[in-house]
Amino acid sequence: MAPTKLINIAGLTPVDDPEYRYKMPVVFGKIEGRGNGIKTVIPNINEVALALHRPPGEVNKFFGCELGAQTSYSSDNDRAVVNGAHIDAVLINMLHRYIEKFVICPQCGLPETDYKIKADVIWHKCAACGAKEMVDMSHKLCTYILAQNKKQKKEAASKEKGKDKKKSKSREKDTESADSKTEKKEKKEKKGKKEKKKKKKSSEDAEDDKTCEEEDAGVDDVSVMELAINSTREFIKNKPNATVDEIVNFVANQQMASQLRSFDKIHIITHALLTNNFFISNEIEKYASIYENIINDNSIMERHLISALENLCVSTPKNFPIMIKQFYDEGVLEEDTILEWAGEGRTEYTLDTVGEESRAFLRAEAELVVTWLQEAESDSDDE
Repeated sequence: MAPTKLINIAGLTPVDDPEYRYKMPVVFGKIEGRGNGIKTVIPNINEVALALHRPPGEVNKFFGCELGAQTSYSSDNDRAVVNGAHIDAVLINMLHRYIEKFVICPQCGLPETDYKIKADVIWHKCAACGAKEMVDMSHKLCTYILAQNKKQKKEAASKEKGKDKKKSKSREKDTESADSKTEKKEKKEKKGKKEKKKKKKSSEDAEDDKTCEEEDAGVDDVSVMELAINSTREFIKNKPNATVDEIVNFVANQQMASQLRSFDKIHIITHALLTNNFFISNEIEKYASIYENIINDNSIMERHLISALENLCVSTPKNFPIMIKQFYDEGVLEEDTILEWAGEGRTEYTLDTVGEESRAFLRAEAELVVTWLQEAESDSDDE
């Protein structure tokens, strides 16, 4: 039997590097049956899925979604079936499309992602660069992924419940066999003494835990973010002639070194650059090219910029609509992004430090800008 050919794991853009360390076997199919019963079996689905760190059933389901065909997968014998006759070239092309959408990181392009599911939204969490990006939730495969996630959680909860039940029964049986009638009274007295000691110990431990929590509070995400902001501020202060690329690279290095999320670059640069004198000092106009470089026409990053401005303007809400308008004038924020933000309530973009009342107040402050954009859009449609 010939050895399995390995190729570079890549999306729709090929990776030609022969030293590339991410490899996978070439997917192939075996056509069986005839007429209406014709189908394509994928013998190496398990090996392919293992290389991509994804469940084989999910990979197989993607083929069905893209080809408009029914699929089935049996974990007992690793048999993956796609209805219809599909040649290897089609399967290979479909697999690269799957990798592009559901495997490689949108930020760094490496196949180092795992799914993080929150409130029925699927996110890529990249172990290589730390980015957290939403997958294409409009794809049919997302329904399958969410259903599988719920099924796994339900099974895990059921197993845990069964274990607890067995442990409880075992403890009851052991206690009954070990205790005699003459020992119960003595054990009761000893138990009372132990409870007193335990309460005293718990009280002491609680104090220790409180102290530990207070010590740990100094190394949470907020403190790490503050360190990154202060370092960026110092860098810009000490290097006033730094180029846009130098500043952007410094911010990216701070984000990765601090193990913050990819979009936290926007929060770092916003708090490092903008002050209450932003209007007089033309700060937004001065630094617009830095924001354009970091956002890079990504509407999700634009939403995080609005989130950063909300957080920045909680104590100075009158500044918020002016900042929104200036970023729009500089081409950093798009009209659709601002109107999308205005039409929603609190979302996953809103920081915990921005309370519901503060967020509503900032939205009210921005009403004039929002109305102006809506009227401009309406005039454009009429023309």
